[in-house]
Amino acid sequence: MTNSQVFYRKWRPTRFDEVAGQAHVTKTLKRAITTDHVSHAYLFTGPRGVGKTSTARILAKALNSEITPEGEPITDSETSIAIDEGRYMDLIEIDAASNRGIGDIRELRDNVQFRPVSGKYKVYIIDEVHMLTDAAFNALLKTLEEPPPNIVMILATTDAHKVPATIISRCQRFDFKRLSNDDVIERLIEVCEVEEIEAEPAVLEMIARTAWGSLRDAENLLEQLYVSYGQADADGQPSEITEGQARELLGLGDTATSTELAIALLDKDAAAALTVINREAQRGADLRALRSGAVDALRVALLMKAGVEDSITQGSEFAETMAAAARPARLNQILHILTSLGQADMKANSSSPLPLELAVLKATTKPVAAAAAGPAAPASSGAAPSRPAATPQAGYQQSGGSQAAEETAPAPRRDRTPVEQQWDKVVWTMRRTKNRKYVVGPILRNVEVPTPADGKISLRFKSNALKNNFMEEMQDQRSRDALKAAITDAYGSELELKIISPHEAAEEAKANGNGAAGGASKPGNGQAGTSADQESAMVRAAMAMGAKVVADDAGEDNEDD
Repeated sequence: MTNSQVFYRKWRPTRFDEVAGQAHVTKTLKRAITTDHVSHAYLFTGPRGVGKTSTARILAKALNSEITPEGEPITDSETSIAIDEGRYMDLIEIDAASNRGIGDIRELRDNVQFRPVSGKYKVYIIDEVHMLTDAAFNALLKTLEEPPPNIVMILATTDAHKVPATIISRCQRFDFKRLSNDDVIERLIEVCEVEEIEAEPAVLEMIARTAWGSLRDAENLLEQLYVSYGQADADGQPSEITEGQARELLGLGDTATSTELAIALLDKDAAAALTVINREAQRGADLRALRSGAVDALRVALLMKAGVEDSITQGSEFAETMAAAARPARLNQILHILTSLGQADMKANSSSPLPLELAVLKATTKPVAAAAAGPAAPASSGAAPSRPAATPQAGYQQSGGSQAAEETAPAPRRDRTPVEQQWDKVVWTMRRTKNRKYVVGPILRNVEVPTPADGKISLRFKSNALKNNFMEEMQDQRSRDALKAAITDAYGSELELKIISPHEAAEEAKANGNGAAGGASKPGNGQAGTSADQESAMVRAAMAMGAKVVADDAGEDNEDD
C-alpha cells in the first residue's frame, strides 16, 4: 500500500467518469453543466456506498472550477484540489444524522443569504437528509421554495421514502443504482494492481458478493483482507490472499458445504442435511455461517425458478449448480425451506446444532401442496428424484439415471430465434467443460448471441473479467477442442473465432454509428491483474483456436493513462 489513507477515501472518484455504474446520473449532470441548466436543488438517493456523496462533491467542483468541453471539472485546478482536501469555503457539508434539529436548519437558512466567497455557487451537501425532524424539514422547505441566487443544495439519502413529498417535489431527483458484480470486481482489480495486492480471483468475487453492490464496503473488505493476510513477506514480496483466508475473516461458510446442505433440502433428504450439519458442528464450524450460505444458495435457486436472473452470481459455476438442483423443485417448496431456515433461533447458542436441525426437519417433512406449485412445476405429482450428496462440483458430476436425464438437451424455446437456438446449443454442450479453472458454459451464457458471417463468429463479452476467465480456460487444449467441436456441431461448419472485449465492442458500435458506449469500462478497470507473460499466453491460446487479435486492450489503457 503506497500510503496510510484508507482505500475508500483514497479511491474516491474525482471526476464524473470515475463514478462506477452510475452513467445515467453523471451523463445528465454533465449535460446540465455544459448547457447551463443547473437546478437549485438535487436529491441523490440510493443504497449506501454507491457514489452519492462523491458525485455531489464532483458536481460542486464542476460548478465552481474550470471544466472540460464534456462538463468534467479540471481535477488539478485550485478549486478542485481545495474541495478534495476539504478546505473550500463555498462547499458546506452537513451530516443530518447529528445536525437534525430545527435550530441547525435555521442556522443554515440564515447562512444561505450570504453570497459565495470565491466561487460562482455556494454548494450545500446535506447527507442522510431523511434523519431531519419534521420541524427541520419545514424550515428547509422555505429555503427550497425561495432559494437565494447562486445557491445549490444537494440532499443525499438512503431512504427517500422518509423524505416529505413537499421536499422531493422541489428537487431534481437522481436514483443511484446498486452496482453490479462486474462493476465492483473491475474496480477491485484496479485497486489490487495499483496497491500491489495479490489475491485469488475467487476472493474478489467473494468480496463483491458480500458487499452487495456497495463499492465502499467492497474496498473496506479488500483493505481488511490486505492488512490481515496480504502484507509483504521477508523478501518484500506480497503474500497472496486465498479464498480460505477470505472466508475465515469475512465469517462466510464454505460454498461447497453450504451448497451441499441446500441441495439436500431441495431433495427433501433430511438424513443428508442432518449429516452435513453434524459434520460441520463436530469440526467446530460456524453454524450461522453455514445457514447463511445455504440461504444464499437457496435464494439463487428461488430467483432462477421464478425466471429472474441474479446479477450478483449470474454466469458463475455456483449459479449453474443451483439451477440444476432447483430444476425438479417447486417454487413454493423453496419458499417453505427459506421460511423454515429463517425461523431458526441461533442467537442463544450459536454452537448448538439443534435449532438448525429442527429447521431442517421442518423444511423436509412438511408436505407441499401440489395445487400451490408454481408455473414451472413438473407435470408429475411424485416426489423429486433423489440426488447424491453434493460435492464441490455438485450439479456437474451426477451418476446413474440422473446423469442420463441431465445429458438430454432441453427442447428449444419457441420464443428463441434460430440463431439464438444455435448458440443455446453451444452453451448447453459446454455446460460442464472445465479442464483448467473455469466452466466454459456459464461464461458463454454471458456473451452476446453471435451471428456467424463470412465464416467467422465473434464472441462479444459483457465484461473484461469474463473475457479474461474465458481466455485463461482456453489455454487448455482440451477446452479449445471442445469449444471448436461444439461450434462446428451447432453451426454445421468450422468457423473462425474472434474474441471481442466490452471496450472493443463499444468502439465497434461507435464506428457503426450506434453511439453505444455503455459497455465500455473505465481505463484500467478491465485489467485482470495478470502479467504481460500471462496475457501473451492467453492470446496464444486463442490464436491456436483460429482467433484473430482485434485490438490490444493493454495498449489502449496505457495510452489513456
